[in-house]
Amino acid sequence: MKPEDVVSLCAQNNALWCDAVLKAAGAQTGYHHGYWQASGTTVPLFPNIVTVTDDHGADLTSALAALPANAAVKDSFNCLNLRSSGFEELLTGTWLFRMPQSARKPPAPPSWHKAVTVESLRKWLEGWSDKEVLHKIFPAKLLEVQAIDFASILQDSTLKAGAVLNHGPACDGKNIIGVSNVFRRKSWLFGALHDLLEPYPHRPVCTYETDDELLPVYRQLGFEEVGKLTVWRKL
Repeated sequence: MKPEDVVSLCAQNNALWCDAVLKAAGAQTGYHHGYWQASGTTVPLFPNIVTVTDDHGADLTSALAALPANAAVKDSFNCLNLRSSGFEELLTGTWLFRMPQSARKPPAPPSWHKAVTVESLRKWLEGWSDKEVLHKIFPAKLLEVQAIDFASILQDSTLKAGAVLNHGPACDGKNIIGVSNVFRRKSWLFGALHDLLEPYPHRPVCTYETDDELLPVYRQLGFEEVGKLTVWRKL
């Protein structure tokens, strides 16, 4: 695959995750030429537009102009300069992609758990953030979305790490696993990602990282850097 095709798959995966969260918040969502958009509300930490191709037209320009203040845009191909359109750059990141490493699906290890109840989601949220106001971003109704796993690593009932794993789109007939909202002990990124992804060596995996100093950790786990992204906020 061409690098831009891989980035498009990463962006589509991220758009699917954003779509679920914004829908749960009551937004109207949909796909347009080259981008996904949610309207009607904003959600902290989540964009209202995600570009899914690098082919953009006048409809994206109109959508950007209509966004309310503080709405965010994820430029998945790092090709938009939105400063002159009233936006500020929030962050840049690197897309990372890992091809399947095995043809077989192994059983999940005993330490790997998926939140399936309101109580288990509450514990996941407490591990993810100590800011209770942010817990509202992930309501219990997201537990009903089959393509989303609130995964965690438990040892002796202690939550050691967690992440959201969302499924889709398909790449060579296998749904991509997207990794986001990772939390773990400060120095345990390699072990956390290794354990969280242990049930999925047979699936392609994507994520993005905003700290360049952590990129070697992903390389050790088999990820390749496939492109850059930028997140903008409307002033």
